[in-house]
Parts: sequence; structure tokens; C-alpha cells
Amino acid sequence: MPPDLVIFDCDGVLVDSEPVVTRVESQYFGTLGFTMDEHEMRRRFQGKTVGDVAAAVETQLGRALAPEELYAWGIATASALAESLRAVPGVTDVVDLVRTSGTPVCVASQSPLPRVRLSLAVTNLAAPFGGRIFTASMVARPKPAPDLFLHAAARMDAQPSRCIVIEDSLSGVRAARAAGMRVFGYADGRGFPAAALADAGAEVVTSMRALAEALAPALA
Repeated sequence: MPPDLVIFDCDGVLVDSEPVVTRVESQYFGTLGFTMDEHEMRRRFQGKTVGDVAAAVETQLGRALAPEELYAWGIATASALAESLRAVPGVTDVVDLVRTSGTPVCVASQSPLPRVRLSLAVTNLAAPFGGRIFTASMVARPKPAPDLFLHAAARMDAQPSRCIVIEDSLSGVRAARAAGMRVFGYADGRGFPAAALADAGAEVVTSMRALAEALAPALA
């Protein structure tokens, strides 16, 4: 029997935003005295919320980020996404596969809602999802708590045990498993290791083609 719902993470699954965002963060926070290269930024903050990143920067700086600094960070990120963001290669085919099967889709992301909307619009992925976008700000606890995925399932009138999640982070995989959902872990070689995602409970795929092949039997 086909699933009730397929839930896509956004950053690193639908859109290749991690290199863009980590570059901005490394450069911008470096001007404030928070020194960390792009590789370390991704390793440390992949799957985290904007609030998590801000808190870590503030802890190291020993002070709160000023409103104008938060604003400048947001503008720099949005500008970079608008200029250079691309969809993850092959993900459009996966989304089309799911939709052609008649299974509903939605997005569940740690990122702020405006950033998710911008990312989907820039990469021409907005139409398949419409308003079915759920973010960490809508629930009490972000990933790795199950709240966001359970919220998405409830809003989409889906049974958690009949949902499939596509994730690329440990926090996302753990959240999906805690919600009682089947989860595919996308390991592209740049983020979390395949073994770590598998240990967290994911069925690991290393390409979008492999993900389509793994999903096809479940959608039939």
C-alpha cells in the first residue's frame, strides 16, 4: 500500500544550499571575530536551526548579536541564495515520481519559512509543494525532536507510520525515527557520512537516482 505522505527536508535534499549558506556564515561571522572555515561550519551546523547558529556565535563572541548584525546576516544569506542557489541534481525527478504516483508531498525544514520559500522559488521547486511547507518555528521543539514531522503529518492528515521522510542530517533522521516514520538518508559525500545516517536509522542512498529506485516499490 502506498504511503500517506512523503516529507522532504529542504536544505541539502531539495536545494544545494549548504555550500552557499556556510560560505556566507564563515565570511560574515569572520568579520565579527567568529573564525571558522566553511567545512567546519557545515560539519558543526548542518541540520541546526538559525537560532542554534546564532547562539553558538554569541557564546564564542561573549555577547549577543545586535539587531543590525542579525539583519545583515539575513540579507547576505538571502542575496547569496537568490544569486547562486541550485536544486540538488536529480531531485526534481524524485519529486515528480512521488507526485505522479498520487502520493502527497510536503516540506519540513529547520530553516525559517521565508528562507524556505525563497529557496524553492529560486530553484523552481515551489509549485510541487504549494503552501505545504512546515518549519521549526511552527512547533515547540526542532529536530531531532519528532515535533515537526508529527505536525506535518497531522496537517496533511497522514498517519506517521505511513509517512516517508527524505533527510540528509543526523538530527533529521533521528526526528523522523522518533516520529515513527520510515526515513531515507541522502548521503552525497559532503555532509554526514552514510554510516552515521544508517546508524541513526536511515535507509541510506548516495544519489537521487538511487533514491528514486528505492522509493519506486514503496509508491506502487
